[in-house]
Order: sequence, then C-alpha cells, then structure tokens
Amino acid sequence: MAKLEVLLAGATGYIGGTILTTILKSKNDLLEYSNLSLLVRGEDKARILNEEGLTTVLFEDLKDTEEVASIASNYDLIINATPGGSVDSAVAFIKGLGNRKQATGKNVYYIHTSGTSNIASLSPSVPTLTSPSPTLYSHLQRLNAETPYAQRTTDIAVIATGLSADVQTYILMPPTIYGTGTGLFNRTTIQAPTIMRAALKQGQVWQLGGDEVDVEHVHVEDLSGLYVLIAGKVVRDEAKGLVSGEEGIYFAATGKHTYGEFSKGVRDALVEVGGIKEGEVKRVGLKEAANEWTGGDELLCELNFGA
Repeated sequence: MAKLEVLLAGATGYIGGTILTTILKSKNDLLEYSNLSLLVRGEDKARILNEEGLTTVLFEDLKDTEEVASIASNYDLIINATPGGSVDSAVAFIKGLGNRKQATGKNVYYIHTSGTSNIASLSPSVPTLTSPSPTLYSHLQRLNAETPYAQRTTDIAVIATGLSADVQTYILMPPTIYGTGTGLFNRTTIQAPTIMRAALKQGQVWQLGGDEVDVEHVHVEDLSGLYVLIAGKVVRDEAKGLVSGEEGIYFAATGKHTYGEFSKGVRDALVEVGGIKEGEVKRVGLKEAANEWTGGDELLCELNFGA
C-alpha cells in the first residue's frame, strides 16, 4: 500500500505541537504508513523543526485561501490543529483535498479542531441536546441561527463543504483543555492562564460561571492521543470504521469540575506561590469579565468561561 501524504497544520501551537510529539513518540504506526509534513509560518520556526529531521511547508497566511487550497491539494489527510474559528481557511483546506480527490480518485480526509463551547446554549428558545433533534449537526445549525458564533459557523461549514467536495471530515470537540503541552513552541492552554494573569494583576481571582456548574475537561496529551488514533486508522486504510460528515463529531472529555472548584484551585495555587494574598474568589458580571479576559467579546467570554 502506497504511503499517504499527511499535513499537520498548527504544529507550533499548543494542541498541534503536542499532537506532533505524540505522533513521534507513539507506538501507533502512523509514520510507517505515511509521509508527514508540517505547515509552518516563519522560516525561524521551520528551521528549528527541520533540525529535528521534520519536513516543513512554509506558508504566508491562512487568510490566503488560494495558497491554502493549493497546498492542501498535495495531501491525502490534513490534521488542522489551528484555532477553530477560521471558516475560510478550513473551507480552503477541504476544497484543496477535494481537488486531490478529483485528480487521484483516492479518498481524502480532514481532521478539524473545535470545542464544546459550540453546544452551549445561551437562549431558552433553542432546545437543549436532551430535546428531540435529528442530529447534533442540526442542533449546531439551530444554535447558530439563534446566536452566530465563529467556531460553530466553521464546524457547520466543514461538514457542508466536506459533503459537497467528497471529503471525509472528522471534527474533534474537546471541552476545557489543561496540562502543559509537549511541543517545541507554545505549551500553555488558554482558560487557566488567562484567569491567572488577571488575578496577578488584580490581586484576586475572578469567577463568571456559577459555583455548581459542571464543566468537562481533558488533558492535552489525552486529546492528542485521539487525533493520532483517528489519523492512524485513516493511514492504515481502516477509516471505514469511523463515522464522518454530519455524524463525525468526536468528544474528548476525561473528567469534570465545577467553576467553583476551578476558581478556588487557582486561588489556592496563587496563594501558595505568593502571587496573591489569601482571599475570597470574586464573582463578576459578564461585561467586566469580558473586558479583562477576552478583549470585550462577551459572547466568547460567556461561552468559554461561564456557560
């Protein structure tokens, strides 16, 4: 069986870097059945990866959809670990894979990074997941019709474009990701460091969500293992056992916590290292939290820190 050409986008990021390390260290035989390339912006980072014996493909900007589609047309499988809210680049990746399918007649595959903030409903007019609904895909469409959200918009476009271009798509939808990454560059997640930095500045930990609200979580290395598991099945020609398209949405939770537990844990850790003095966690409103944590974007703040 000929080796598949695999492209990893986001290898210098938190998730993508950890995926790369997992691939290189894993007993999974992904590399035996594929040629791996890394999509990288910046010659300095590419040079570091090249020195590790890795193949890199330089690009200018994910906003250049023609370049993205052109690059994608050279691959059979793309693992996109870049932030999930860029609809144009995601569509370009899939269209490029579609061109590959037309040129070679071979099946092509796309693994996309998303998040469970997509299924958080902020409106009582939208049925919850426990309400009758044909598919999760239709639920995402309902939510987005009520409240447009970039990451959710992208997921819907990924599924629709994959179906029209005859590309098998798999969307990974992790909850809160924690843990130190294992890549060569960015090794930190978003939520906890954001709250910690603000607490160091304010001298107090803030909390938006309710104390008893459950939030699921996954360690970044466990999450990366799921990417490698799916990619391994694809390159070994075992993808028939994987659902894709409208049903190809994969969740990755390994545990859960409450906002109250999380906030108190951050407070205790900062007190222990002398970052802040002992004190109660401060409950704050959405506007105040958004101004501090998400640059004023209240929807992004509520879906990621309070829903």
